[in-house]
Amino acid sequence: MKKESLSQLIKDYSTGRISSNEYYQEREKLIKDIVAGRIIIEEVKYVPHKNKKNKKTLKELIKIINLQNKRPLYLAIIILSLIFCILVTSVFFLR
Repeated sequence: MKKESLSQLIKDYSTGRISSNEYYQEREKLIKDIVAGRIIIEEVKYVPHKNKKNKKTLKELIKIINLQNKRPLYLAIIILSLIFCILVTSVFFLR
């Protein structure tokens, strides 16, 4: 069994087509062949996804993150202040 790519070897091992001993032996042979220059590795070109419909600019993203971080804090301070004011006024009026 001759595997020409590490990814195919990993897929075969993860699906159970080859045992762990076979996987380690084939991986060792493959890496030695790559280092020795008997197997040439081709570069894979990455093509980014072209869906710009949901993509936000960096400024918009930073603005959203800042608002999300500040709103709960401001709301919590306001609500706690209101509760404190209600408790203080109720204590004074009940006396």
